[in-house]
Amino acid sequence: MCAHVLARWLLALPLVGAVACGPDGLLPTEVDRGADFSIAEVVFDENFFYCRVEPTLFQKSCGPGDPAQGDVQGGCHFNVTSYRLTNYDLNPATGPHLLAETCQGTLVPQTGAPAAARQNYQSSQARMKRDPDLAPLLLRPTGNARHPRMIFPSASPEADVIREWATRFSSQ
Repeated sequence: MCAHVLARWLLALPLVGAVACGPDGLLPTEVDRGADFSIAEVVFDENFFYCRVEPTLFQKSCGPGDPAQGDVQGGCHFNVTSYRLTNYDLNPATGPHLLAETCQGTLVPQTGAPAAARQNYQSSQARMKRDPDLAPLLLRPTGNARHPRMIFPSASPEADVIREWATRFSSQ
């Protein structure tokens, strides 16, 4: 590819000296990925997310908020913040609603994940760390980082689900 690009440059520009590719040449061989570029250190278990983590987040009304707790209806992770959760129904007429309802006591959903569920996984994966005590997905709802209110205590079954997800990963 470098030779092809070099040939175009040579035709378009007068030859003023040696032209080379690479860090010291006229034509770069690397692309600056920018300040925001990141590759996930690990990939957390997608099935565990669908079968355990996602239903925990929805049971605690992390998406729509809980008006009984003072949240504005629809004012949380469905609409307001950069951490978005999407509500979905696999079969609105008869259920199941979330992918977790197809797990049937296992950690493997019995149907494929719809786009909304994959989006929920990707948003949550980006807020997870191998050390869950550093993960915004645990720190914020437990009140250990900036969040409008505590959703569940650090010593709770909900927090334990997120901690367990931290142990279920693969390296890229």
